[in-house]
Order: sequence, then structure tokens, then C-alpha cells
Amino acid sequence: MDWTILLLDFAPVLVFVVIDSFSNARYAVVGAVAAAGMEIGYSLYAFGEIDAFSYVATALILLFGGLSFKFNNPVYFKFRPVAIGIALAITCLVSYAMGKPLLVIAVERYSQAIPPQFHSQLQDPYIQAVLRRVSLYMGFGLIAQAILVGWAAVRLSNWWWLAIRTVGFYVMLTLVVLISQ
Repeated sequence: MDWTILLLDFAPVLVFVVIDSFSNARYAVVGAVAAAGMEIGYSLYAFGEIDAFSYVATALILLFGGLSFKFNNPVYFKFRPVAIGIALAITCLVSYAMGKPLLVIAVERYSQAIPPQFHSQLQDPYIQAVLRRVSLYMGFGLIAQAILVGWAAVRLSNWWWLAIRTVGFYVMLTLVVLISQ
């Protein structure tokens, strides 16, 4: 996966916030859907296929954007990252409870994508324990982030919501990794 795919999910959200700040939710949704369409086009052009990430991101934009468009209320669109965060949190917590922490499984499943010089380090018992803890704490961090983003969607401006949604996510990730050490 190319790193630019991680930036593409941000484009529809940024388009939404900019248009909604100057116009209304319906125009903002149309802009976000158009940006998501460009994301799909870029994926097809750059990678020769449309990956699952792009499909899911676009489907959620259509779902939550459709609600915002129908009710002319931007809050529905802003709850998309809340839904994603809760789904990922449940995945992290359930996989941990089942004895198969998400990050440990991911490292095993995608080992071919990891440079060979890191394979022995990732099998180290200490690193495995850290990956297990990160998987657990990530679940709680994602719940906290979802609550904060939901609160920002209802109570704060578009720009504060965007900051909490983006920068707040990376702050949460950093805290989870630090606490897991």
C-alpha cells in the first residue's frame, strides 16, 4: 500500500469542512462525495485496482453523507469517524479477549510486507508483549477518541472537529504506544 492512500481519506473530509464552513451541509456532502470519487479514480489509476480501504471509506461517506444530505445536517457526516472508531475498538477488544490480539495477528499475516531485517525483532517476546498491550489499549483509546470526536461534532465548530478528528487521533496513538511500553 502506498502512503498516499492514507492521505486520500483526508481529502473528502477536508472538502466537506471547507464547503460546509462557507455554504451548507448539502453542498458539503456533494463535495465530499466528489472527492471520494476522485479517490476511487486515483486508486484505480495509481494501483491498477480499487482497494478495500477505498471501497469502505467511500461507502461510509455515502452512508453518512446521505444522512447529512437528507436531513441537511452536517452532524451525521461528522459521525463517520465515530462509527469507524467504535468498530475498530470492538475489533481490538474482542480479538484481545479471544487471545488473538489484532496487532500480533497483523504482524503474522502481513510479515511478507515487513522488511526481513525486522522479522527477528518482531518475534522477540518483549515486542510481542508490547504488540498485545497496544492491541488492548488501542481498543480503549479508540473508544475515547470516538467519544471526543462525537462530542466535537455536536458542540464545536467544523475546524475544531477536524483538528480533534485528525491531530487527536495521532495524539491518542502516541499515548497508547507510550503507555504500552
